[in-house]
Amino acid sequence: MSRYSRVQLADLSGVPARTIRYYHSLGVLPKPGRAGKEAVYTDEHLDRLRDISGMQARGLRLEAIREVFDAEAQRGANADWRSVLDPRYAGAADQSVVIDDDELSSLLGDRRADVLDELIAAQYVERYEEGWRIPDQPMLKGALILYDVGTDITLAGALRKLIRARIAELADEMVRTFRDAAATSYGGEGIGTDLSRFRERFRAAAWEVGGATLADEIERAVRELDG
Repeated sequence: MSRYSRVQLADLSGVPARTIRYYHSLGVLPKPGRAGKEAVYTDEHLDRLRDISGMQARGLRLEAIREVFDAEAQRGANADWRSVLDPRYAGAADQSVVIDDDELSSLLGDRRADVLDELIAAQYVERYEEGWRIPDQPMLKGALILYDVGTDITLAGALRKLIRARIAELADEMVRTFRDAAATSYGGEGIGTDLSRFRERFRAAAWEVGGATLADEIERAVRELDG
């Protein structure tokens, strides 16, 4: 296994040494080993820094990134953070799942006692036979991230409904645009046929473009509100 000093790790990753120390303090990067008084890093640290950069490129803040790594750890050693976020990667969960009570406890962690009733009321979680049904996993994970940074579940539920309603309107308009362009700039076989054949590609494109655009527009709206 390769061994690096902090300076070498910074050069290889493109992340400044002071930022590496900051990531340690936040818990998103494991502490280095020691060789005498020197800090020693490995390929594990290099891969983690690249993962952090990848998630930041998707618009995630460091608190949310820590949540993703925590979720990855709960899912086991073979988990991949991209499967938590991105439908293109193997192992990405379907939006709707049924889980047992132990799995729900693992998902909610120490928050369970504080948030379960609110999650049920906001329809993030439903009782289903002997277990639980999660209608929309990405939305639930988003609500938990928002909760951890100070947003209550009721407000997250209101945001969820707003997002769904506006995205539905946007999807209707986009499909109409594809249909109207069928004889000119759109050269596919038809939006229904193409969506059926290339579903995962459409989902990945929507995830990348839609997620980044929404994050950008939220930042713009906050700036304008504060200004």
